[in-house]
Amino acid sequence: MKSIFNLVVLKQWKQYMALLLILVITILVILMTQATTNKIFKMPVAVKDMDQSQSSKELIHNLEQTKYLEVIHIPKEEPYIEGVIQKKQAIVSLQIPEHFSKKLKENHLRDAIPVYYKDDFIGEIALEVTSKALYQQQIPIIIHSHLEKSNQEVSLDEIKEEYNKDTPHSKMVHHALKKNADVSISVGLIIALLLLVSCSQIVFHQRLKQNAALERMLMFNGTKLKLYTLYIFIHVLLLFLLILSLNLILAWSLSMIFYITTVIVLIIYELGLSILLFKINTLSHKLFMAIIWSIAMSCLYLYTQI
Repeated sequence: MKSIFNLVVLKQWKQYMALLLILVITILVILMTQATTNKIFKMPVAVKDMDQSQSSKELIHNLEQTKYLEVIHIPKEEPYIEGVIQKKQAIVSLQIPEHFSKKLKENHLRDAIPVYYKDDFIGEIALEVTSKALYQQQIPIIIHSHLEKSNQEVSLDEIKEEYNKDTPHSKMVHHALKKNADVSISVGLIIALLLLVSCSQIVFHQRLKQNAALERMLMFNGTKLKLYTLYIFIHVLLLFLLILSLNLILAWSLSMIFYITTVIVLIIYELGLSILLFKINTLSHKLFMAIIWSIAMSCLYLYTQI
């Protein structure tokens, strides 16, 4: 067993580093692509702040903290706020007027904030999200006004603190984040890409295909099983550790069933590659069949995630 370990692992450490490097580069490309895709779905909202008060800055901050909005700041000297929509730089544009803070406290905002938006489905969504941010800022003011009328002395800061503390979180979001899924098409696509890239191990480990040395080694009982088992175990472990690392980075919510399914597919995948590596002599034939095998296993894995 020691000689097999030296052959498969110790003498192949450079090949493992090369394979690991390629897989890490693939993961980085996936993460960069995902980050770019997420930015595309942010809806641009242009804001012109004429008030420059604490209240106006708080409203802009609330818009910036909204997950699907990207705030574009319009300078005060810009005469037309609707121009950014005509130039397709934003979906919604709004102007925070002077004395916004005073109008907010007096609850006189119905016609105070000019808003322009693109007249389509996405524009209406962006308008609703923007209106929600403004409405949430008004709620503590309205509560404070009612408490004053009932002669209850409570500061606005105290109301804001209690309001933020007691505001319930969406149960739909809670379950979507906490529930562990048995399948995931998006995660399956990432793992399928890793399987496709991992077939390059056929090239890296070509030196293991030494017929004379293998024939002498396989003369002993159980050596062939140990050779295949060790090769499969090392590569399954490498791929699975990479998948777990991705889980930590991307915060996947996946169940134990998902990981068991993944491990089974990885074992079958590596079994096929090990047979190709040790049985076929010609590298071009070996690589071609490894690519076909990787595509087939990737499709099978994606099928398990549907």
